[in-house]
Amino acid sequence: MFLCNADKSGRVLTISYSQHVGAEEVRRCLGTLRNLMGHFKPGFLLLVDMSNLESMDASCAPELGAIMDLCSARGMLTVVRVIPDPNKDIGLNLISRFHYHPQVKTQTYESLAEAIKSLLTEPPWSC
Repeated sequence: MFLCNADKSGRVLTISYSQHVGAEEVRRCLGTLRNLMGHFKPGFLLLVDMSNLESMDASCAPELGAIMDLCSARGMLTVVRVIPDPNKDIGLNLISRFHYHPQVKTQTYESLAEAIKSLLTEPPWSC
């Protein structure tokens, strides 16, 4: 399952993945993101929450790459990932090397609370 959310300011896009995620769900997520992209201004932040992810099929990789391409092309500058279990890191660091512009900063946290605390301490758009 996935949930996409765009804040009203056009600065924060949130994607949450939970339970078991297959390629069809990631394709639907990509479609949802295409519809939301008009709300975002260059320099936005992507928060990816995998706190409740149990598993993700390897067949999701092409769609995940397309999501990364879409966000990068729209001017995303920061990615904050919440991956509580390092064993469930589905290779996002590797995939992102091929799909993100070099100026995109990536941060990974073990909990959503840590990620939010980091963003409140130093919001990326205040730099």
